Amino acid sequence: MSAKISNGVELTQEKLKSLIESLLFIANRPLSKKELAKITEQKISKVEEALKELTEESQEKGIKIIQNGQEWQMVTDPTNSSIIQKFLKQEINQELTPASLETLSIIAYRGPIKRDELEQIRGVNCSIILRNLLIKGLIIEEDKDKEIYNVSLDFIRHLGINDLNELPDYQKLNQDIPLSSLLE
Repeated sequence: MSAKISNGVELTQEKLKSLIESLLFIANRPLSKKELAKITEQKISKVEEALKELTEESQEKGIKIIQNGQEWQMVTDPTNSSIIQKFLKQEINQELTPASLETLSIIAYRGPIKRDELEQIRGVNCSIILRNLLIKGLIIEEDKDKEIYNVSLDFIRHLGINDLNELPDYQKLNQDIPLSSLLE
């Protein structure tokens, strides 16, 4: 048995499962069956059935679908966590370009900082670097309208410090004075 969604595509049970799996994969948060039913334009009972099957099918895989109360989320197998953490630490260290490291350092020492101030310090457009640092979870956008950035708690945790004050020369470089005077 299949149903149609608004774009006219036939939605078999397998296609519904595929769609739900895709939604859970791209979501940065748990999703409720009500949300999934609304997005897929299916009855909650059909979504429940698909979620049950997906959860069962994922039990022996590296990526699992778990339920927490009335919400579902895609997560990695907890038994793989030590290897995943090791990989992520290596990935963060390996993937940062010199320009990314420079940008991240400026944000760490001068944050919260506006994008235009950051670009003034670096002398180049930073939009792609900022996007990549956001994706890696190393920075956060504190105010989207004003484009204000700061380092994330993940960044602090990855450095193995408790507070930015533990960074070398943080008090000196974090002051609200022109950097050129600090570098003399």
